[in-house]
Amino acid sequence: MRYLDKHRISLPDVERGGGPANNPGLDKRSKPVVRRLLFAVVQSQDVPKASRALDKAGLSVTELSGVGGFLGRRNVTLLVGLDENQEALAVGLISENCRQRVEYVSTPLEGAPLPIPVATPITVGGATVFTLAVERYEEI
Repeated sequence: MRYLDKHRISLPDVERGGGPANNPGLDKRSKPVVRRLLFAVVQSQDVPKASRALDKAGLSVTELSGVGGFLGRRNVTLLVGLDENQEALAVGLISENCRQRVEYVSTPLEGAPLPIPVATPITVGGATVFTLAVERYEEI
């Protein structure tokens, strides 16, 4: 909770698509409309640009840090609550701000009497995006 408080992001802000600051016409008593939940797994180098772009578009983002299992690289899962007409905008912003890179991983040379490391190029980065329909949203 400390991370969310530090960045002034709360769960209701995510569902409202930016909260009262980005939606001045939003009545505090009105129910937020969340029809889609977007998950984007992004490499840590791309998170600042992607989060900033989503924030400028009025979409609030919650960040969950993690580590990839294969390469052990840091990544972040971005969670964005959306209305149906905001999905294309969010996916486009993530696509524009997350790029693929080539990194080199040391692998042993097969058939050699001693384990000789060989640099093997691996494509990493970009974003993996999942969008799910929200059947029910309720604040408790």
